[in-house]
Amino acid sequence: MNRVWTPIQHTHLTDQVYDEVRARILSRAIKIDEQINVEEVANELNVSRTPVVDAIKRLAADGLVEVRARRGTFVKGITERDAIEIFQIREALERFAARFVIESPENSAVTAKMRTLLETMTGFMSDSEFKDYTAFSVADSAFHNTLIDACDNQRLKTNYENLNIHMHIMRSHFYRPLVPPKRVHAEHTAILEAVVSKDAAAAERGISEHLAATREKMINNIRNSGGVL
Repeated sequence: MNRVWTPIQHTHLTDQVYDEVRARILSRAIKIDEQINVEEVANELNVSRTPVVDAIKRLAADGLVEVRARRGTFVKGITERDAIEIFQIREALERFAARFVIESPENSAVTAKMRTLLETMTGFMSDSEFKDYTAFSVADSAFHNTLIDACDNQRLKTNYENLNIHMHIMRSHFYRPLVPPKRVHAEHTAILEAVVSKDAAAAERGISEHLAATREKMINNIRNSGGVL
């Protein structure tokens, strides 16, 4: 039999290695520009080289590591240019999602879920401060993801999830919330009410305004950190 067979991959091992290495990158336990040694990772996690190599390919596709010819694999930082591009794509995806939901027969169900999340967020904040910023951030992410998930478009969702990986890194460098809670709540409310009333222009404008302040603060933070996070 003259065929070339593809070796069976231990997918679950690759997933586990990917999750472990990604978690260390996101927490910056592995620093920017630090080399990831395949053999060392394999030995530490008690696996063969194959799942480590496969995991690194996925991390490279995510934009978290860079494979340099004849040198190895290194952790990538986030530059000002990266941040600008990330926010441009995020804004485009969320604006598309808002318009999709506005035109969808599921509008009422989606906006009801968003309203519940908005109410959840208010429990973690006052006008002047966040009572539990971590819990607020979880509900905040769910609020935005509700729009994305409603599109029922796996490629859109995958791209958005990839952006959120990099958003997590950028947020982790801030020791205080980026935008005052009263303003965040007002912006979320404006987006929700625009989608409920099926005002696409207002929804898109609200999303753009909501992301603008965060974008500028993150870009300034990158500049103050020497040009990379």
